[in-house]
Amino acid sequence: MKNYVPKYNICVGPSMYPTLCSADNIITEKYKRRDDVRVGDIIVYPHPDKAFDIVHRIIKIRDDGVITRGDNNNKIDPYVVKFEDIKGKIVAITRGKKTINIIGGRTGYIIHKVMLIRKYVVFFLKNPIGKISAAIADAKLFNFLDRLFKVKIVYVNGKNGIDREILKLGNNAIGKRYGKNGEWIIRFPYKLFIKKERLR
Repeated sequence: MKNYVPKYNICVGPSMYPTLCSADNIITEKYKRRDDVRVGDIIVYPHPDKAFDIVHRIIKIRDDGVITRGDNNNKIDPYVVKFEDIKGKIVAITRGKKTINIIGGRTGYIIHKVMLIRKYVVFFLKNPIGKISAAIADAKLFNFLDRLFKVKIVYVNGKNGIDREILKLGNNAIGKRYGKNGEWIIRFPYKLFIKKERLR
């Protein structure tokens, strides 16, 4: 194992949400022995093809290394992390003023499974609601309330020449579209009331 001194790092990206969130400070600890590596631990290791580190959970141990996956990812990582490449495991995070201990091992693996179940349950609960609200919006049943919403359009120059338009109600962004000919995407429940025709 590499001589990796415990230190703070900033977590970036949604792959470990909600266990880890972007901007969490992660506290790492090096493994003393290879036998200390456990399924369910969250580890730090270098990306096999890019110049940054990955923070994912061990879901399987093999003779040649470990298989990992993010708690919020749909798929298992398509590579084996060699034992010698593991820089350390996450033992705690600081989020704002709070320090939260991170559980690994068998309990950590159970947490991983619960996170995956939670993700798919939330998706299937939201999906029918999304379809119903889209059908109501398409039927324009509540468009007669459109005049109650004083919205404005803000133009944003995006990266790579892709411009964006943001639909605002007061200080809140309630919709967006990319390019002048794109389709407006308006948040629920506002999409039930706003007439897209008047935004063109």
